Amino acid sequence: MPSTRRTLLASVGATGGSVALAGCSLLSRVRGPDDPPPSGVDELPDPGNSARGANGEWSTFGCNGANTREVADGQAPVDGVTERWRVEVAQTAYQAPVVAGGRVYQPDVDTLRVLDATDGSQLWTTETVGTVPLLWNDVAYVSTGDAIRALEADTGEQLWEREFETPGVVTTPATRAGEQLVCGAGERVVALDPDDGSVRWDREVFGQVQNHPAVFKAHWFVITTRAGMVYLLDGDGTGGRRWQLPAEPTAPPSADTDSVYVNCRDGTTYALMDDGLSDPTRNWTADTGWADRGIAVADGIALVANGQGIHAVDTESGDRYWDYDIGDWRHTAPAYGRDTVFVGGDRLRALDPTPGDSPSGGPAVRFEREFAGRVGPGPVLDDGTVYVVAQVDDGTYALLALE
Repeated sequence: MPSTRRTLLASVGATGGSVALAGCSLLSRVRGPDDPPPSGVDELPDPGNSARGANGEWSTFGCNGANTREVADGQAPVDGVTERWRVEVAQTAYQAPVVAGGRVYQPDVDTLRVLDATDGSQLWTTETVGTVPLLWNDVAYVSTGDAIRALEADTGEQLWEREFETPGVVTTPATRAGEQLVCGAGERVVALDPDDGSVRWDREVFGQVQNHPAVFKAHWFVITTRAGMVYLLDGDGTGGRRWQLPAEPTAPPSADTDSVYVNCRDGTTYALMDDGLSDPTRNWTADTGWADRGIAVADGIALVANGQGIHAVDTESGDRYWDYDIGDWRHTAPAYGRDTVFVGGDRLRALDPTPGDSPSGGPAVRFEREFAGRVGPGPVLDDGTVYVVAQVDDGTYALLALE
């Protein structure tokens, strides 16, 4: 996004409180969407050192190491979609896929199905895996609940397994540039060598560690627990900051270069700021409702879907820019690419969050696509394709590849 637009986003933050209720604001009903930028980018960010993270692949729960749900390749179908393929999934397949290396990894109850991204044909499966993996260097790191397995992405062949005997659940790991895998094992945070699964360090925390830690400022691992604790741990497990929130986090944390964003079961989104002082700072709070499937953070806006609407919040001040009704369905979260927000609900929507280069006037609809019923989990983006689970007929649900 051009620097002039970034400046405008910052300048309207103080006056961007939403007047949009039960749909969109008056401005967005009048104003149409801006022309999207050309597809693609001149240069991809370094996956290890950028808050935007991944190189255009959706290689972990939140797309990249920071869980921002923003693809970095500038590719997305912003003018409408056609169906390339569909694969039926169970109605209770309540997780969105990850997509990397031309393969789609879809948890289907307790089986991880790996599909060819080109045509949806099944490549391999593995049992006792109910969450999405972390993909790095053509290896899929999965949790079985009591162990971490490293599987060859091409074939599913097991490379190694690390079991834990501690009480509690073993969680899907995160990584910073592939240096180590950081996961939870009950009330312990553990770092593993990605080559053989050997333990490098472990640290006790308070509460069951939750899935998919985020990477903050390319240095800290953001750990959340069911007890409402949020920790910043560095690469050797040393603590940097700690927050106690009043309720359990509902989804993995997200981070940008300034703050960590956590949504909790009290219906509040918290922006936690590492300001370099001795005491951690709670930057702002916003009443957004639950966000079970994650928070998207892009271009100074936090996007939260709470099962009835999507909310756009200024990441600096916490002011509400706008709200938009998406229907009663909590198994969706925003995905961001090419200045466009994709979100499910009662249909698939693509929204311009800042029509007229003003977030307080948003959103404006780029396109909508209806199916037989609800849309989500997902959407996620990879290589210009939208992947989403949707009800496609009475009692029939499918993972769809839309381009």
